[in-house]
Amino acid sequence: MSREQMTMLHLHAKTLLLATALGCCLTAIHSEQCVPGGNCKAPSCRCWNDPKIPGNLKPADTPQIVLVSFDYAVNSGNVGLYTSIFDGVSNPNGCPTTGTFFVQNENSDFSVIKRLHEMRHEIGVTTADGRIPSDPSGWLGAFQAVKLKLESTGIPGNQILGSRSPDLFIGGDAQFSSIEQNQLAYDTSCVSQYHISTETMIWPYTYDFVDSTPKCSIGKDVKSKHRGKWQFLVADLKIGKAKCASPSSCSPLINSTQQAFDMLYSAFTNHYDGQRSPFVLYIDPQWLTTSYQYQGTKRFLEFIRLGLDDTWILTNQQALAWIKDPTPTSKIADFAPWNCPRFSKFRGRP
Repeated sequence: MSREQMTMLHLHAKTLLLATALGCCLTAIHSEQCVPGGNCKAPSCRCWNDPKIPGNLKPADTPQIVLVSFDYAVNSGNVGLYTSIFDGVSNPNGCPTTGTFFVQNENSDFSVIKRLHEMRHEIGVTTADGRIPSDPSGWLGAFQAVKLKLESTGIPGNQILGSRSPDLFIGGDAQFSSIEQNQLAYDTSCVSQYHISTETMIWPYTYDFVDSTPKCSIGKDVKSKHRGKWQFLVADLKIGKAKCASPSSCSPLINSTQQAFDMLYSAFTNHYDGQRSPFVLYIDPQWLTTSYQYQGTKRFLEFIRLGLDDTWILTNQQALAWIKDPTPTSKIADFAPWNCPRFSKFRGRP
């Protein structure tokens, strides 16, 4: 073999070694596991598979959070129905119970939405027209248009932090790129058919690491890292053997106030009797328009508050504040994000 051939052989071997090493490194980076307290530290990062309650609290010392949320258009025609389910129901510290509204531009009355904000309800965004965007630029513009409209109404941009995709169809990396560029903090669109029992419920997590993160039942997977951006899972509801992403999806199986109550209470106890992860109650426009479903929902909210002094009905931002600064129930009276030095009550039409 000539010297030239020997040189070429050595170069080829080095190239193969380099390629192998680089491939191994890229694989290791891509499959990097999230390690609670290691490469993922509170308060800005949380692993999806962290089995511990924030702050390493015990369930008995952890307040149970219930997150009631609404989507799409908000106007004088529906706001009274939405807010009435909170009437007469207060939190353990005497503050009003509140929810989160993920609003769209189309058919919304922004003077009504501003009043909701003044009542201490949280205002987040869905897409401007309530439709699922088809590409990254669509997601960017859809959230941006709603946020700009809210800001022009007088709601500070730094108080608009949450998103929900239409029909709970998560938009994957395109949606989360829009969340980043619009300076939002969290999403709550990921429906789960698996994390629905006392043993499998999980706390909200960030997308600092994406290897093995929970698969959403509807929409596209998040495959890239989005550091510090949170996901509040929406656990499927169950009635009999059926599973439903939202209460209204179960409507054909519900025929009475008691059945509506039982479905919601059963879902709630899976959180309460386990690791006390927040119960996300997603209410779409159709659910409350049926009288016995409305009554079952209101009875459920009244029951958990009157019967359980460690249960709170809050906004997503209030929940996120607690996750970042976990405070046991014995000291929760001093937890500032849950206090209400001043609040106004929505009365009548705007």
